[in-house]
Amino acid sequence: MPDVIGGNAGRAAEQLGSGLDLVFEDTSGRGRPVVDPAEWRICGSRPGPDERITAYPVVFEVVKVSENCP
Repeated sequence: MPDVIGGNAGRAAEQLGSGLDLVFEDTSGRGRPVVDPAEWRICGSRPGPDERITAYPVVFEVVKVSENCP
């Protein structure tokens, strides 16, 4: 898994490719749906940076680009 922490969720999804099963979770605790990943920033991922992807989906923990990670 590349280190995409702090990056734009839309760009990370493009980088990883359309064939990968991705899930975006609002990590602010508000449970907002992620309609356009380009409007969100990555705070964490499962698996983490430099870890091997062995299970799907890959999960990105995200907040709006204007917000700070918790």
